[in-house]
Amino acid sequence: MRLAPAGLLLLLGGCRPSASALVAQAVAARGGLEHLRAIRSQRLSGKISVGSVAGSLYIEFKRPNQMRMEILLPTRTVVRLFDGASGWTSNAPPGHLQFEPMSAAELSQARREADMDGPLVDSKTKGIRIELAGKGAVEGRATDQLDIIFPDGTIERYQLDAASHEPVRWDEQELIAGKRRDFAFTVRATRRVEGVLFPTTIDSGAPGSGPSQRVIIERIELNPLLDDARFRAPAVAEGPAP
Repeated sequence: MRLAPAGLLLLLGGCRPSASALVAQAVAARGGLEHLRAIRSQRLSGKISVGSVAGSLYIEFKRPNQMRMEILLPTRTVVRLFDGASGWTSNAPPGHLQFEPMSAAELSQARREADMDGPLVDSKTKGIRIELAGKGAVEGRATDQLDIIFPDGTIERYQLDAASHEPVRWDEQELIAGKRRDFAFTVRATRRVEGVLFPTTIDSGAPGSGPSQRVIIERIELNPLLDDARFRAPAVAEGPAP
């Protein structure tokens, strides 16, 4: 039997997938490009708990890159708005929203968060580099790891289930009170809506510690009609999505 060099390498070293192959598998596992691009807007609502404090969560997205996030807690309301270019934040008692422009670091974070498709879709067009980061494991589940390098220098590590290629965990930095903190996000549950996979329970916390925050998405609406004004500071009087 004659083995070609590629076949010999497979026998000696095993098959090591390329970063582009893993990206293609992950996008297919989410539902594929056709289903993802058919979503022009979305509204997510559910619950959030931070330590012992619990509240409600509302997030709206609209292409090309707009986001509105509202967290309603017993003693304060946190709102983040991004219209694709500018962003505003408010962290004040309920009924007393006071918006301030986002800092440069907050804008970079909002720009990443507002991307409905995520960094694995059209990464080159977005100026994102994706590199293999070897094998890993999350709570006994074998994973393939990818490092996502954004144009602003931010690096996120994605861990994909080695069998299903669905996201299991990702690690990133968040800007909190002007300081950068490392966070790990672990997906606990998912649900498909119109062929697209959504994480519906996500625990997050500092790596190596227990979860400090849990998000549970209870309702997923695809392609709702959303006015562009909802993503700019003057629209705050409208309040959370119904």
